Amino acid sequence: METPPYRWYNARMRKNLTIVLSLLIGAGILFSACVQQTPEGMQTPTGTIEGTLRPYPSDTPSATPYPTDYHSPTPSLTTTPTPTPVYYTVKAGDDMYSIAFRYGLEPAAVMTANPTVNPGMMSVGTSLLIPVTPMPELTPTLEVTISPTPTPRFAGLNPPDCYPDAVGGLWCFTLVENNEAGALENLTGTFVLNSEDGPREEIGMILLNLLPSGAALPLTAYFQPPLPAQYTPSVTVDFVLPVMPDDDRYLDAEISEQFIEISEDGRVADVSGVVSLPTDGGDAEYVWVNATALDAEGRVVAVRRWEADGEVASGESNAFLLTLYSLGDSIDRVDMLVEAQRLDAPADEP
Repeated sequence: METPPYRWYNARMRKNLTIVLSLLIGAGILFSACVQQTPEGMQTPTGTIEGTLRPYPSDTPSATPYPTDYHSPTPSLTTTPTPTPVYYTVKAGDDMYSIAFRYGLEPAAVMTANPTVNPGMMSVGTSLLIPVTPMPELTPTLEVTISPTPTPRFAGLNPPDCYPDAVGGLWCFTLVENNEAGALENLTGTFVLNSEDGPREEIGMILLNLLPSGAALPLTAYFQPPLPAQYTPSVTVDFVLPVMPDDDRYLDAEISEQFIEISEDGRVADVSGVVSLPTDGGDAEYVWVNATALDAEGRVVAVRRWEADGEVASGESNAFLLTLYSLGDSIDRVDMLVEAQRLDAPADEP
């Protein structure tokens, strides 16, 4: 046998290595000759070793090929149940706004869902599609605590006035009075129904963007049915922005020829008037009139907003007419408030 060509071995070491290898080879031949041969036809029993084979990881894993007759499974579609549509049959004295108010919707949403129905010519018995879509309850996956911005002590907050409606829901109002020297904007709050089943919350908003100094508007929220058997309502103001003194986004619109007629039983109030823009203030993107009905104790029993049809030109006047339906006691008075936001000038053509 040729020894490895390691140059650092000297002649004596190579000779000794040759002798050792020769002795090992001879011993192997002698040992094999002494082994008993297994007779033909007999099998030597082989012991079974239990264990787990672990593949040796390679640098580049190879994909396991699929059989030639393998077919990729086709995923099955999961059918989502379709909510049952909600319809309302028009009764005597109904109008589009009162129906939308009943379900906590904007009148435009009901009119859009019923394009073939003329809101001004609805007859008793007309069937209206109510665009109410049940929303799945959300399961919170992460609890995040956010430090709220401190709310300034700007206004008086009255206890909430809540009234159940005909479909088992609940309307809640609370009158917010702005006692600050300046106007406030984007006021929102949270109404809570506390019961044995735990609290239920709904966001409350005012129907105008602006709450002028010295004025009052109701925060409004609606709780969908079903309601707990016993509950205690509460409300907090969550967010509000002060309007800077030099802010000119809002125009000085005025209401004139105001007329309010309350029915003998105090359940209905018809309100009309004319809202006008100043001639030198610019055009308005929108003009809104808010009407708040209160009972003899000063509790809010109804609220409604009239909207001008599209943009309103500078100096233009618009007549408005709306009807309020009391959810509580008889209507004693109706407070009016108008809001008009300036139309931004269009960009110059290049």
